[in-house]
Amino acid sequence: MKVWNQKAKDKSSLIDNFLSGEDIVLDKELFLYDIKASIAHVHELKEINILNISESKKIIASLNKLSKLFKENKFRLTTKYEDCHSAIEYFLSKELGPIGKKIHTGRSRNDQIMVAMRLYMREKLDEIQSLNIKITKSFIDKAEKHLLDPMPGYSHLQRAMPSTWGMWFGAFAESFLDNFDLLLNLRSWININPLGTAAGYGVNLPIKRDISTKELNFARKQLNSLYVQNSRGKFELEFVSSLKQPMLDTRKFSWDMSIFLSQEFNLLSIPSKYLTGSSIMPNKSNPDVIEIMRANYALLAGCYSELENLISLPSGYHRDLQLTKRSIIYSINCAIQTLDLLPDLVRSIKVNLQQSQKFIDQGMLMTDQVYELVQRGIPFRDAYIQVKTNSVQDKTSKSLSRKNSSSGSAYNLNLKILKSRYKKLLKVK
Repeated sequence: MKVWNQKAKDKSSLIDNFLSGEDIVLDKELFLYDIKASIAHVHELKEINILNISESKKIIASLNKLSKLFKENKFRLTTKYEDCHSAIEYFLSKELGPIGKKIHTGRSRNDQIMVAMRLYMREKLDEIQSLNIKITKSFIDKAEKHLLDPMPGYSHLQRAMPSTWGMWFGAFAESFLDNFDLLLNLRSWININPLGTAAGYGVNLPIKRDISTKELNFARKQLNSLYVQNSRGKFELEFVSSLKQPMLDTRKFSWDMSIFLSQEFNLLSIPSKYLTGSSIMPNKSNPDVIEIMRANYALLAGCYSELENLISLPSGYHRDLQLTKRSIIYSINCAIQTLDLLPDLVRSIKVNLQQSQKFIDQGMLMTDQVYELVQRGIPFRDAYIQVKTNSVQDKTSKSLSRKNSSSGSAYNLNLKILKSRYKKLLKVK
C-alpha cells in the first residue's frame, strides 16, 4: 500500500519487494516510537490550527489504540504496508476518515523515520548503559575477591611478570567505566530533534517544533533541515562506532578466557551451561558461548563498514539511506544480546590458584630483581644487564613485598577510585 500512489495500475511485486526489502520487518522495532512521535506531531498541528481540539483528541486516541493493538499482536505490520509510516496513516484514515488523513501534514517520511530512529537509539543506549553498569560491578566484585591472588602476567603471549587476578578483573572494570562515559557523550550528541524538517527543506507552515522537542525529551532542535537529512547515517555511524568499544573489550575478555580455559593453561573454569560438546569427540567440552561473544565484534565492524559506505552520497535524501536501518538495528540487537551475558558469566568464573602460583617461575621474577638492585643505588641499565646475564646470584622470593608498587600496578590497584567512579555512574543512571 503506497500512500503516494494509491491508484497505480502498472504494478510489479518484484520491484515492490526489491524497494521495500527488509523494511517492514525492521519497522517492527520502530513502530511504537513512530506512534509516540506522531502524538507529539499532533500537538504541534493543533497549536497552529491545522487540527482543532476535537480532531487532535480523536487522532491521539486512535494512535494510542494502535499502540495497544500492536503490543497485543492484534495489529501486525505486514507487506500489505510499504512501511510503518504508511501503516499509521492507513490506520488513522480507516478509523477517522478525512481527519486521519491530516496526520502527515507538515512532515515527510524522512523526518518521521529519523525521529523514530533517534528515540529508538536513545532508549536502546540507555539499556546498553544499564548493562555497562552491571558488567562493571561484576568485574569490580571479582577484582576485590581476588585482589592479591597471584596470576602469571603475559606479554606477547609469553610469561612476563607476576601479576594478580585482581589486576586482570580490574582492567576490564575500568574499561567498562570508560565505555559508560563514552556512551554518555554519545547520548548527548544524538539527543536532538529532527521532526518538523520534512524532506530536507521544511514546509510552508509555522510548525512549533519546540513542542515535540520538549514532549519527546530532546535536548534541542536540530535546526537546518538539509543538515537533518545529511545527518542520517552519520549519527548511526557514530553510534555503532561507540558501541564497538564495549564489544571490543568483550572480544579481548573472550580471547583471554579462551586461553585460560584451555587444558594447557587450566587457570580458570566456568559452569557447564557456557560449554558445548562435540558431535564426534566424546572428550570435548567447548567454550562456544565465549567464542560467539568474541566473534560478534566482527559483525558490528561489518555493520560499521556497511554504514560508512552507504552514506557516501551528495547532500539531501537518497533512497540508499533506507538501508541504514538494518545496520543500526542489527548492531544494537547483537550488542545487547552479547553484553547481557557478561555479568553472570564473570561472576561464575573460578580461579585455579594452585595452577596460577605454579606458573610464576624464577624467570618471571627477574624484573623484580632488577628493581631490588636499583633500590640499592645501581643504575637501572646496569642492574638490568646484571640480571639478564645471570650475574646476580640471589633468587627473589615469590612473596616479595610490593608495598611501594606504582599506582595502578598489580599490587596497588586503586580499586577505591574505581568504586567511587562506579557509584557516580549510578547517580547518572
